Amino acid sequence: MTSGYRPSLRDRIRVRARRKLLAHLRLTIVPAGTRLLDLGGGTGAATVVFGAGARELVVLEPDERKIARGTAAHTSVTFLRGVAESIPYGDGRFERVVSLMSFHHFSQPERALGEARRLLAPGGRFVLYDFDATTRRGRWVERFERRIARHSFDFASPEQLERMVTAAGFVKVHRESFGTGTCVIAEAS
Repeated sequence: MTSGYRPSLRDRIRVRARRKLLAHLRLTIVPAGTRLLDLGGGTGAATVVFGAGARELVVLEPDERKIARGTAAHTSVTFLRGVAESIPYGDGRFERVVSLMSFHHFSQPERALGEARRLLAPGGRFVLYDFDATTRRGRWVERFERRIARHSFDFASPEQLERMVTAAGFVKVHRESFGTGTCVIAEAS
């Protein structure tokens, strides 16, 4: 972090609320020396926690305000303005690509999955975690996003997420429930 910068209250609350998930992700996906891309990673507050030890951390984010806050907070992270459906990196650039609670915001999820697969080196791992709308908290998040934040999107069911990742050409696809969401982990061939 840069000197004198204090993360926003919102970022501190989100990281604290997700501490078990972030620790699980860190153990599951980020060996030392990994090049990691976080799709829709916001300010990078969670990325620096689960990506600790990575050789390179890149956050792709469409919101300029989040990028500005993240850039001020995390000098170890490269922020790139853009969307998951069109990512300006070459094939095989990363060993890990992550979508943490952002997948439901992607306007073309199948295209985003294709981009994630393209960007992974052979044997690289893709991790998608999103709210499960069949849980009580998932239903609350969905209602909040639709009615209060006025976002238009669809939560995919855990089964739909797994099918979409498989259809995108990933291998060794498996799904697990974790907290109030679903985690789909897969590899690039």
